[in-house]
Amino acid sequence: MIIPPQPAHAPNSPPSRPAHLTWSATHDRLQALTVWTERRPGHGEDAEPLAAYHRPTGNGLLAVFDGAGGSGAAPAWRTPDGATHTGAWVGARVARLAAECWFQGVVDAEEPDTPERLTCCLRAVLAAAPRTARSKVTGSMRRLLPTTMAAVRYRLGDHGVRWQAVWAGDSRSYALLPGSGLHALTRDHTHEDDTLAQLRQDPPMTNVICADRPFELSAHQGEFRRPCVLLSATDGFFGYAHTPAQFECLLLETLGQARTAGEWAGLLRRAIQPITGDDASLSLVALGFDDFAQLRGAFAERYDSVVRSGYRDVPTADGPDVLRDWQDRTWESYRPTYEQLMPGVRE
Repeated sequence: MIIPPQPAHAPNSPPSRPAHLTWSATHDRLQALTVWTERRPGHGEDAEPLAAYHRPTGNGLLAVFDGAGGSGAAPAWRTPDGATHTGAWVGARVARLAAECWFQGVVDAEEPDTPERLTCCLRAVLAAAPRTARSKVTGSMRRLLPTTMAAVRYRLGDHGVRWQAVWAGDSRSYALLPGSGLHALTRDHTHEDDTLAQLRQDPPMTNVICADRPFELSAHQGEFRRPCVLLSATDGFFGYAHTPAQFECLLLETLGQARTAGEWAGLLRRAIQPITGDDASLSLVALGFDDFAQLRGAFAERYDSVVRSGYRDVPTADGPDVLRDWQDRTWESYRPTYEQLMPGVRE
């Protein structure tokens, strides 16, 4: 099983950690990587991304978790050295633990492989989470240990990859395919359904995982022939782009510059940190490529197509109206392919 190591500090020393963490691993025709960054070192509300793979059964899980800092800003836990963390910080990490435990049960054939069972695991672990610190903050928007989650469960077959995207909130999962590029596999839990409008407005979420109110996990599934790339990301990766196509440009441009999965992770981290205004985390797996050179080469033609289409060429002058017109024009041409595999609009 492949699971990213947790940052650690030496015994009897104060906990300190960098504001970022990248990780990669390769097994047979599987290449995985994760990227995690914090805006405030030690207080980032994204949990470390999860990438797990069970070799005997060909089952895998990608997942990211973004603590909802607005509704979960109240203090929720104090460490032994006196540091206080918010409910959003705790909620994201508790949800990660629950997802990892659920996946372990799935591969051990002890737990049903269903979103409903994952929901039960999340509720049980959230109910047992520490809540020592108290706050006087109240109101209809307040949540206890709130977090988003975007996860992709996948299983390798003889020729294909069966996948199921499971999510709550506005973190997203995607497929990146050599012939057609980036496809969204999830739809944000907001009242605004247009992805470009979501970038412009950052609308409030209508559903998040939390400990004190009902929540639900949406699910969407399908199958790809190999090779393919699956990934999950928090909004720190895609929410500060000018258009949805720019996120694909970021993925493909850094892929083309890398020589290994580890280099790709490092380039993604260095590319996103200067432009994002939030914590950012991403978990990715490439399936069915003989090696990294084949993975990189498989997307070379797609990257050339993205560049020729002008998706990378953000106007830098002439005012906001020019930028808005460029966004509308490029989104109109990019949208059909991007939304091709997206689940339908909820009533």
